[in-house]
Amino acid sequence: MILFFLAHFQVSGNSDKAQIDAINKQPRSDIISNIQESIKVFEKNVEDARSINYKYGEAASLFNLGVVTYLNGKYEESTEIFLKAINLFEELKLDKELALAYGEFGYQIKRRNLKKAMEYMGMGISIAEKHNYKFELSSMYNNFGVLHELNNNLDSTAFYYRKALKLKKEVGDFEGIPYTLNDLSGLEAMRGNFNEAFNLLRQSDEYRQKEKTDYGRVDNLVRWGDTYFQQGNIDSAIAKYSRAINSPGAGEQNYLLRYCLEQLAAGYELKKDFRNAFLNQRKLSALKDSVLNFETNAKIAELEIRFDTEKKDHQISNSNLELQKKSNQLLILLGFVVTLMFITFGNYLYQKQKRERIKRELELKNQLNRSELEKKASEEKLRIARELHDNIGSHLTFIISSLDNVTYGAKEDKVLEKLTGLCSFSRETLNELRNTIWAMKEEDSSLQQLLLKLSDLKHRLNNQIDNLNLQVTSDVSRSVSLTSAQLLNLYRIVQEAVQNSIKYAQAENISVTFQEKEAGFQMQIKDDGKGFDLQNAEPGNGLKNMESRCKEAGGKFEIESDGGGTTIICLMTIK
Repeated sequence: MILFFLAHFQVSGNSDKAQIDAINKQPRSDIISNIQESIKVFEKNVEDARSINYKYGEAASLFNLGVVTYLNGKYEESTEIFLKAINLFEELKLDKELALAYGEFGYQIKRRNLKKAMEYMGMGISIAEKHNYKFELSSMYNNFGVLHELNNNLDSTAFYYRKALKLKKEVGDFEGIPYTLNDLSGLEAMRGNFNEAFNLLRQSDEYRQKEKTDYGRVDNLVRWGDTYFQQGNIDSAIAKYSRAINSPGAGEQNYLLRYCLEQLAAGYELKKDFRNAFLNQRKLSALKDSVLNFETNAKIAELEIRFDTEKKDHQISNSNLELQKKSNQLLILLGFVVTLMFITFGNYLYQKQKRERIKRELELKNQLNRSELEKKASEEKLRIARELHDNIGSHLTFIISSLDNVTYGAKEDKVLEKLTGLCSFSRETLNELRNTIWAMKEEDSSLQQLLLKLSDLKHRLNNQIDNLNLQVTSDVSRSVSLTSAQLLNLYRIVQEAVQNSIKYAQAENISVTFQEKEAGFQMQIKDDGKGFDLQNAEPGNGLKNMESRCKEAGGKFEIESDGGGTTIICLMTIK
């Protein structure tokens, strides 16, 4: 797109506001995918805006020019450009653009003056938060997290990265999401959580594969290399950096190329491969295309000396080998003993690794077997649920219908009373069957599903029983997963407790409450009935069943009762 606009300008010579704005509004991924061409385009855009005295167009063009100039490694020039853009935005009183400019400029000077970088970034965030510029804040929070990371304030770093990721998902910034995932990955790597770091990088890769340009994919390869480097897996890190350098579009990313060459030189140096370390340092020197600074010159000189030393050591080693051949039998015997010790130790390590590998394979096989058994159990539960619904459920429905017909035609009061009781019992039985089928089908359910079912129970009982006030409430804010067994057991506990409160305690007010706890949640059923003496009362099947169901669901059962009512608690621990 940028090339198209550049060609259009060259042919037509037009420089009206619409064309200037169209170039300035190009996606960031398109702009940074071809840095050299972008520099030319925005330099011309600045000139065109100035020629028609279009200050907003000039300021926006300077902003984009500052970005690509910085990515091209010309930091001082980028600073001058950004300060001009900031001045223009302040003059025009454009708060959104000024906030972005402050934030971008603060991010760019982070390695030269971290204190100033934090100040500029803070100014930008303050403006954006004041006007609730969500899209702009999403990237600024992310960059502010980077500054805190450089300041070794990891808790603040994590806070701003997560805040940025949440906001980017909210505003649909799919281009920015992988950047934040990468930064979170780097933070987890710093904390030593490499599995989580690699998981975040894989999520980022999924977004990168959908991008039209190559820049993001190259950047991700570098991130993979950095993470492997921190993990100490130097070979994998070198492979990722090398792949990044040879990727399409990498040639335009001057600063990424330099960074990869620096990391490759450092990696080969750690491997004591001084030849490749020297070669990559020399490529880095050529890439900078300017007089090398003192530090780089010293590094190359050091690598040259170490490379020459390595060659001399090799020559000395050959001489020592000749001398060793002429050494006495005692040294040969000593060498044999040492070699035998190494072989024995190596064999020990090999056998140990082999045992560990076999152990891991067995664990994996057991996991697969458990997964298969769980799958078969789930399928069997669904089959039983279907059988209950299609066979027993339909038979009960037929019985109820038949009883209704007979009741309608019955004339004797006793017969009518018995038939009415049978109809009611059949409907309760059918209702219980449906509840069981519901729980069996909910393989991966949640506390919310249980609350919905209890709400149905509340409405049904309140409508059926006069002077009954049954309430169901919850203050659990987080999402809680429940298995089908937990779902059914918790529902049955409430059902049994409510039934006892109505039937034996003559309670009028019953409350079922769910309270959030640190390790899970608490389910409490409380009534205002007449209660009973826990010490002297003989526990019936109902109480035993409730306690058994609570334990089976993974909870702790408690009961309290006095003259003011009864309270039943099932404290659930959720992993």
